[in-house]
Amino acid sequence: MSNETTSVKRLFTKESTNIAKGIAILLMLFYHLFSNVQDNAIMKVDCSPLPENLFHLFARFGNICVAIFVFLTAYGISVKLFSSETLTLKEAYRSSPKRLGKLFFNYVIMFIVVNLIWFRYFNYALNYGEGKQGVLAFLTDALGLSHLFGTPMLNMTWWYMSIAYTLVFFVPLLAYLCKKTGYPFIGIAFLLPFILPMNNDISRYFFVMALGVVCAFGNWFEKIMNSRFPAPVRFILECVVIAFSVFARENEFVQSNLLYLFDGIIAFVIVLFAADCIGFIPVIRKVFAFLGKHSMNIFFTHTFFYLILYREFVFQFRHAGITYLILLGCSLVLSLLLEGIKFLLCLPWKLRKQKPSEPATQS
Repeated sequence: MSNETTSVKRLFTKESTNIAKGIAILLMLFYHLFSNVQDNAIMKVDCSPLPENLFHLFARFGNICVAIFVFLTAYGISVKLFSSETLTLKEAYRSSPKRLGKLFFNYVIMFIVVNLIWFRYFNYALNYGEGKQGVLAFLTDALGLSHLFGTPMLNMTWWYMSIAYTLVFFVPLLAYLCKKTGYPFIGIAFLLPFILPMNNDISRYFFVMALGVVCAFGNWFEKIMNSRFPAPVRFILECVVIAFSVFARENEFVQSNLLYLFDGIIAFVIVLFAADCIGFIPVIRKVFAFLGKHSMNIFFTHTFFYLILYREFVFQFRHAGITYLILLGCSLVLSLLLEGIKFLLCLPWKLRKQKPSEPATQS
């Protein structure tokens, strides 16, 4: 008998993506709640047991959340595209209308529900303007296009829809180019924002997008997770890199000149950590994956609780930990409501899609 044992291959799964999204949304909440020192003083935030300087440093680091979402979206789209051996530009964009429709559907449902719940608290004329101009601005916001056109938004975090739409249109092209050029594509992507004129959002996250595409092309996560380096060694290295990143990202030179590069690398390491470390801790991974499934709803709605409508309620206990849990809890409850509404709306379509079982025949 052979004494050889076969090791189970570690895979980067959909749950891995959700775990990383869970980390990203937790970082976002911390960033939005506590990154402004003056606001913390006004709301009398107690950050114990952490010293204030370290607390504020970590809060500012939470801004990396957007890069993580961008990276994951680019990676997820590219993985599906690279499953085709011969990727043409036409094939690359074949699924784009479906992705765009799903993105739009989720956003519009959120927009409608939020306005139905809180319409009496919103001053639409003040926010959007009066008359036809106000109606047009409202509809633009309902389509998630306000940031692109520079029109008013009901919620400042809805600016991300411009990035989300950009990803749907940009990533297939980047994946196609990466398939044609291979690894040199990442060098081209690094230099391209300096050569071609791009708006601030695209140039800010272009390298992050490209790195997500290249990571999918090279299957980097699974190669690292199944490498000869023992899991404990990888865990220590990933933790060290993340800890170093918290301090290095706040460096003035990095913030002014290298943030787009640092954010791509940090996003990659955090996603790797989510899959390679948290993904193998039974209970914790389920918690993070659950939060990740609700991350986009939380992203688009948490501002109503901590800033627009219920600021005093969220900060009522003053302690940072309790404040954080209140905001997370409120945002999660609203997300569960949104997902329930979407489930009911999609249920008839899902039932029609199911084929009726064929009647049994006797032989």
